[in-house]
Amino acid sequence: MANPKLPLEPDQFYHIYNRGINGCAIFKETTNYEHFLRLYDKYISPVAKTFAGY
Repeated sequence: MANPKLPLEPDQFYHIYNRGINGCAIFKETTNYEHFLRLYDKYISPVAKTFAGY
């Protein structure tokens, strides 16, 4: 059974990540990565702070 979708709550931390299968690159071309960053800036940046590391 799938988990119900719960809304994100303000002032909380969420660990969200993505990676390719067997460590493969997610973006094969630079243009795909740049497109992802544009979408991220448009939809995520206005509503969430991002703390990133690797």
